[in-house]
Amino acid sequence: MKAWLARLSGRVRVRRSGGGLAPARPREPSGFGETDLIRLEDEARLALGRTRLRLSLIGLVIGAGFVIASGRAVELAVAGAFAEAAPVRVAEAPVRRGEIHDRNGQLLAGNLDFHSLFADPRQVWDAADTARQLATVLPDIDVERLSRELASNRRFVWVARGLSPRERQAIHLLGLPGLGFRVEPGRVYPRRRLAAHLVGYTDRDLAGLAGAERAFNAELNDGSGRPVSLSIHLAVQDALETVLRERMERYSAQGAMAVLMRVGTGEIIALASLPDYNPNQAGSTEAALRFNRPVQGVYELGSVFKPLTLAAGIESGLVRLDDTFDAREPIQVGSHRIRDFRPQRRILNAREVIIHSSNIGAARMAEQMGRETLINFYADLGLFERPPLELVETGQPMLPARWGRAEVMTASYGHGFNVTPVALAAAYAALANDGIYTPPTLRPVGPGDIVPQVPVMSSATAAQVLGVMRASVAGGQADRPGLAIAGKTGTAQRIVNGRYQVGNVLTSFVGIFPFDDPQYVLVISLDQPRPTRETHGFNTAGWNAAPTGGEIIERVAPMLGVGLREADPGARVQNVARLFVPRTPTRPGPEEPVELASTGEEP
Repeated sequence: MKAWLARLSGRVRVRRSGGGLAPARPREPSGFGETDLIRLEDEARLALGRTRLRLSLIGLVIGAGFVIASGRAVELAVAGAFAEAAPVRVAEAPVRRGEIHDRNGQLLAGNLDFHSLFADPRQVWDAADTARQLATVLPDIDVERLSRELASNRRFVWVARGLSPRERQAIHLLGLPGLGFRVEPGRVYPRRRLAAHLVGYTDRDLAGLAGAERAFNAELNDGSGRPVSLSIHLAVQDALETVLRERMERYSAQGAMAVLMRVGTGEIIALASLPDYNPNQAGSTEAALRFNRPVQGVYELGSVFKPLTLAAGIESGLVRLDDTFDAREPIQVGSHRIRDFRPQRRILNAREVIIHSSNIGAARMAEQMGRETLINFYADLGLFERPPLELVETGQPMLPARWGRAEVMTASYGHGFNVTPVALAAAYAALANDGIYTPPTLRPVGPGDIVPQVPVMSSATAAQVLGVMRASVAGGQADRPGLAIAGKTGTAQRIVNGRYQVGNVLTSFVGIFPFDDPQYVLVISLDQPRPTRETHGFNTAGWNAAPTGGEIIERVAPMLGVGLREADPGARVQNVARLFVPRTPTRPGPEEPVELASTGEEP
């Protein structure tokens, strides 16, 4: 036994040899016979030899590896001298989308990390039960659809994205297997509904889908992380929306819209569309609420076009303020009759046509100046094309297939063609800017910035029309003491199934303030306002749109630095014209001096 243990331990090695040996002797108590040869070897020397052998083999293998690697390196070095360098991809950290600010640096759109819930269906124990439990935290989940997806053989299924911390914690406490969370960047709109249609929204991948988010998408994602500033004034926007919302409810209107533009720069200071939506929940909002009325919508805006008709006539030299037009009887044009809402049944001069808003007078004025004069003037004001605004969703105007006598007459008082309120605001901004058209913009304009300017009428023409518009507002529903508002109302019947529907109207008001030093233009419209006791049963613009516009101007004027002033509502137009100093560039008009050739005689 001891010998066996000694062998096992490797300390003693036993070797027996056969014939030729001495006769056997009796075995000793040790267990070996007398003829057995016991040979003890030095175990340490043997182990050292084996180790040296193994190291030699390992060294040979390593040396061969170095030889092969060196050869490959030489090969690559030689080949690289004659080949183009291969491109190297460097993983960069993702750059967050730029923020959106108002003109004063107030945050309108920013970024925030959200938790998104996903599932591995192969690790979900009970698909139906998991879906039911998730619905207790996320009630908007479609339980049946989610159950089917969780029962599939897929390895990844989105369950919900953009979760709040509270929702994430509640789901975590459910302890359901097969669920996980990912942190994803998301877009947030801290002002919620305020300026929603103007700011717009993005998709899950932070690509702009509407409003400024879409218009400036490339700039917001250019990798710089710089914010984009808009021209709007957040405090003014809030005041405008507050008044517009309250008036919309007061008159039970189906919708409302407003545009406030700065004269001379084209900056959009405020823009509202009601009803509105929360861009933080744009994906679950119906399309009708996301429709941007003053930018996408095109409408027949009615009598707010009459001052522009007067401007076209004066600019052409074919109409003067003291010219008269017979408004005693309606005009028969084909199968239609042009009537006045409140007929004066007398001959009116051009000034009175605007003040009394006579359709008959405007139609006769258009007939006097001719088709080309009116249509070309409207085209010069940009009314027959999309407004050159940065927003992608600007609406295309709807124009008649042909401009016949009836179309020209009805166009003189804003019927027969459809335009956007933004386009109308830009046209009136040109009137307020001494006849110089400036494209509308959502970019803030600094003192040294160059603004495109296109002369479309003379400053004298603009001054005369503004004087008439001031007289039209003075003492009316839109007038406010000390603000010197010039303006015009318009009531247009809506077309339903190809026919004008009585009582279904769009009422509008255009206001320019202050009229003796024009700085801002406001266009507001109410869609289908209802008659009320306050309006004495009327639903026309003078009873709803005009007071709405006046209240907005009264509210925002102090925010815009427009102070109160004294203005004589009865000032004659000729005196008003002298208040205006032409701005650059100018366009000669028929009322300005004309050099005559010398004849040697007194003129």
